[in-house]
Amino acid sequence: MRLGLLRHFPVTLPFPSGWRTSTDLQVWLDHYDRAPITPGPSDLGGVPWQVCLTSDLPRALATARAVFPGQVEPTELLREARFLPFATGSLRLPVWTWYWWVRICWMTGHRSQRPCRDEFRIRVRTMANRLSQATQDTLVVSHAGMMAYLSTELRQRGFVGPRLKMAQHARAYLYQRA
Repeated sequence: MRLGLLRHFPVTLPFPSGWRTSTDLQVWLDHYDRAPITPGPSDLGGVPWQVCLTSDLPRALATARAVFPGQVEPTELLREARFLPFATGSLRLPVWTWYWWVRICWMTGHRSQRPCRDEFRIRVRTMANRLSQATQDTLVVSHAGMMAYLSTELRQRGFVGPRLKMAQHARAYLYQRA
């Protein structure tokens, strides 16, 4: 039994730039969640996948339907992590500053982001447990952050596969039991 983790096709909405408020970033994320994808070539690792699980967000669902010929199973468990708005009012910071601030808050368990972080980790563990019990070759279409955490959980459960930081779009990363 093999598992393939595949990141969705690129999204047409560009990454924000300039100085933004926390609310601006939340609005951008909502638009990103609904933005169309740019389909292109995909690398499924040469595996004839039998089952396909996908995030229920439109970009992942559209990718799964484009690369997998059979029925796909959408699930909220494979959604990307979110962050809660910061109570900073109209404070504008460069987007890269927000990026690092969110990461630091996640890593340190800051109370402003702890609910999102903990909920995300529960979803990752739940999906890793489910995939560990799979008996068929399963393609999992998701998002870069989810894939990075999920790959770590799978390796902790005895799977052999790459350590993911930032997955490429539409490329399957293969995992097998050791």
